[in-house]
Amino acid sequence: MDPAVAARRRRRLGISVVGERLLRGLEYLRDRHGPVGDARGRGLFSGIEFMREGEDLEPAAELADAAVQRMRDHGILLSTDGPDHNVIKMKPPLVFSEADADLLVSNLDSVLSETAFLS
Repeated sequence: MDPAVAARRRRRLGISVVGERLLRGLEYLRDRHGPVGDARGRGLFSGIEFMREGEDLEPAAELADAAVQRMRDHGILLSTDGPDHNVIKMKPPLVFSEADADLLVSNLDSVLSETAFLS
């Protein structure tokens, strides 16, 4: 087998493993934090959606923006997306590792647990 083809296959497998780990972490955050309404992704392209809690589930763009700003304070750059700007999207580089995914999820969990964020 051509070494370049083998390298691409290994890279794709690695991306798949890291992407699944990141998505599992985001699903954990969805289950742990009320404002996170959904977690979705494919490969390394992932996102979490923020909704206001209550009977009328409305997009919570201000919560997504606040989380992005706090993550920036932690040295992690994210951005919002979606028609209501209530989705935090993650588009990490191909060198993103499982340890990087764990660090992102851990920091986001800390941000979402902050009293200031919840008020």
